[in-house]
Amino acid sequence: MSTIQKKCADFLRMTFNDLAGGKLGSGHAHEIVAAYFGYGTAAALRAEPKYQLAALDKAAILMPDLRLMDQRVQHLNGLPAGLPNVDELASLLSSFLNANGYFSGEVWYTRDLEEYIDVSFIQEDPMMIEDALSGEMAMTNAFFDELYIDKVSLDVGDDVLVANVSGSLNGENDPDKPFHGDSIAFTTMITFERVAGRTGYMRPELETSGAIDDSHYYDQDA
Repeated sequence: MSTIQKKCADFLRMTFNDLAGGKLGSGHAHEIVAAYFGYGTAAALRAEPKYQLAALDKAAILMPDLRLMDQRVQHLNGLPAGLPNVDELASLLSSFLNANGYFSGEVWYTRDLEEYIDVSFIQEDPMMIEDALSGEMAMTNAFFDELYIDKVSLDVGDDVLVANVSGSLNGENDPDKPFHGDSIAFTTMITFERVAGRTGYMRPELETSGAIDDSHYYDQDA
């Protein structure tokens, strides 16, 4: 059994007993911890052959599996009254991992990873994509200020998580210069390399390609 797995379970039990004065069983605590790390059972986490929790210190991003935690908490029999909700349990575990030096990166709390990648990861730092489109931007006379995400789809593999993003970078043409396009259609592949459990990943790598949308040329000629 992973030392981190056991310490997390012991921490949950001790914390709940101190807060609520009740008793969270060892088996229940281990199942909740396993779900946090993306495993349907504690036995599955113990049997993980490759991505051990000991490698959490190499991870840059941790994505607790909140939906799986929801399912496990709902179906575990005999959970004590007063148990914190899943979001609180996940936050407690993340704080424990950080405080004890097991993990020092970012924690992404979400039940909809596609939406999180769009709204939080990309829109909070759009230059990750815009910088890769600088060549296409230089071919226009437009000022670009809107990164629009049309779709995010996920491919979950054994070793990597890939987010395929499509959208457009939009702007306004300089009225004093010829029109050479004011929108760039792009696709970005965001690759997260798995490193610990099923929820611990390295900092993602982005590959972006784009092309100027020339449909407006035909609109102007019509």
